[in-house]
Amino acid sequence: MTKKISTPGKKAAGRPFVAKENVQPPVSAAENTLSKRKAIVIAGKEAADQRKEAADQRKKAAGQRRVTADQRKDIAGQRTETADQREDTADFREDTADLREDTADLREDTADLREDTADLREDTADLREDTADLRQDTADLRQETADLRQVTADQRQETADLRQEAADQRQDTADLRQEAADLREETGRAIAEHSVRAKARLREANANLVFATVRAQEMAEAAQKASAQMAYMAEHDFLTGLPNRALLTDRLMQSIELAKRHGGEKVALMFLDLDHFKRINDSLGHEVGDRLLQSAASRLQACVRLSDTVSRHGGDEFVILLAEVEDVQDAVLIAEKLKEAMAKPHLIGDHQIHVTMSIGISLYPDDGNDIETVIRNADTAMYYAKKNGRNTHQVFIPDMNTHAVARQSVEQALHRALEQHEFVLYYQPKVNLDTGAIIGAEALIRWQRFAHRLVHPAKFVSIAEECGLIQPIGRWVLHETCRQTQAWLQAGLDPGLIAVNVSTVEFHGKDFLAGVRAILDDTGLDPHHLEFELTESGLMQDTEQTTLTLRALKNLGVKIAIDDFGTGYSSLSYLWRFPIDELKIDQSFVQAINGDAGDANAIVSAVIAMGASLKQRVVAEGIETREQLAFLQSHHCAEGQGYYFGRPLPAKKFAALLATDRH
Repeated sequence: MTKKISTPGKKAAGRPFVAKENVQPPVSAAENTLSKRKAIVIAGKEAADQRKEAADQRKKAAGQRRVTADQRKDIAGQRTETADQREDTADFREDTADLREDTADLREDTADLREDTADLREDTADLREDTADLRQDTADLRQETADLRQVTADQRQETADLRQEAADQRQDTADLRQEAADLREETGRAIAEHSVRAKARLREANANLVFATVRAQEMAEAAQKASAQMAYMAEHDFLTGLPNRALLTDRLMQSIELAKRHGGEKVALMFLDLDHFKRINDSLGHEVGDRLLQSAASRLQACVRLSDTVSRHGGDEFVILLAEVEDVQDAVLIAEKLKEAMAKPHLIGDHQIHVTMSIGISLYPDDGNDIETVIRNADTAMYYAKKNGRNTHQVFIPDMNTHAVARQSVEQALHRALEQHEFVLYYQPKVNLDTGAIIGAEALIRWQRFAHRLVHPAKFVSIAEECGLIQPIGRWVLHETCRQTQAWLQAGLDPGLIAVNVSTVEFHGKDFLAGVRAILDDTGLDPHHLEFELTESGLMQDTEQTTLTLRALKNLGVKIAIDDFGTGYSSLSYLWRFPIDELKIDQSFVQAINGDAGDANAIVSAVIAMGASLKQRVVAEGIETREQLAFLQSHHCAEGQGYYFGRPLPAKKFAALLATDRH
């Protein structure tokens, strides 16, 4: 194939074509197509590279986004940690504030202790004054003894007067005889009838003389017996025939003087008191109580030597004087012997009575150099024996005096508190654990003994029970609770069920039921607003009478609750025998609740289940934490009280809380 070369048709016509130098030959169509394909391939590679680069950039952007997300998560975690740290800082500041408040309370308590010390010093001065009064009483007793001796002397004078009257009658008889002789001489020749009359008069005069003589002798003997009886009665107890305080004091004085002369000898004095004797008197009567005292006196005499003295100081108190002992161990052995003998049953009529005794021991000269000190220290040791559980003995130690003075101070102050109205009532809310609503309250006594501090009942109730003040205090608490509850109701506030703690001594008192009825009548309170809280151990004393009293209260409409359930009497049979409405779980179990399945958790769960089975309400005492509340709610305990819901409040503040809760 030949290539055709085209030339311009009109340029240089007739002239030959001359090719120019460096002129490229024309490109063929195939080469052009190939070039285009190469260009397309190159462009495709470049486009692929660009897409690959764009994909890489997208991957890098996604990685950067993931890094940014992680950084944001880290920042959020840091912010959470910062918030927790701020909350911890706030808690620490709150704890610091609480510590400062506790420090202030401690300083206030220190001031109160100093004030208490001043009061104790004042009470010590009062005690010394009382000792002076006792010495004056002893002097009065000696004066009374002198008066008795004067009475005896007067009786002897009366006997002498009677004898003088007899002598006068004898003289009169002699005069009559003389007159008869004169008559016989003057009327020697009188008729026989006159002589008979004269003889009759003589016989009558002789009879009168004999009668007067016998009468005078009888009166003299009666006077001697009366004098001896009065002397005996002045030194002996009428009921038991034992030496009394005066004779014991005289014999103790002689024993101390004898010990001083011999040197090295000791004299022991034992103060004894029958435990719970008042309950026997109240339940079985004073006649049985008197016979029990006589039985106790006989047993005490059988346990000591003839040279020792067993005396009765009055009531259920006895004192034993051991004239010669080597050391305190001799007295301790006698005390053990006395307790063993007294523990055996006393058969009084149809009753088999068991009684124990508390014994205090002091020695001369170890515990005192005079009569009053030895007696006082033995009495103090006996008080400690009662305080340590009764049916035991205590040997005096000097530290006891300090506690005895403090106890005496509290006892005297309690008397003043009743007279001067120093007691006040606080009310602790009782709430529904599901709703948090107030459904009642417990009335708690406080003693406003000092200007800025309340005394809690744990510090004075036991002393009030021992000194016989618990009953008037209990009556005041019940009356004030009923009065205040009625006042709230009249003001349009419904406080629910108000609980009152009743002591064992008060509950078993013979006038308890009558007192409750009188207070309800006086205040006008509906008994259905009232609940009595009693301890397990208190209910188990004289169960027959307890059942009668509880049923009488139920008939009135008063509710019955067992306080501190789980800490007292071990038998549970009373739960169905007694008409009980409510069980209060003791706060020691509630406060021991924790996240673990511990013993306290098991006990609380069991009590709640038991109450549900017996159809008795269960109330948890001492709830203080959210964890305790959650546990109780999970086990369906319906009611509770404690610092978590509120502390005890005076009447006005509790009324304000009620008003807020009801709205």
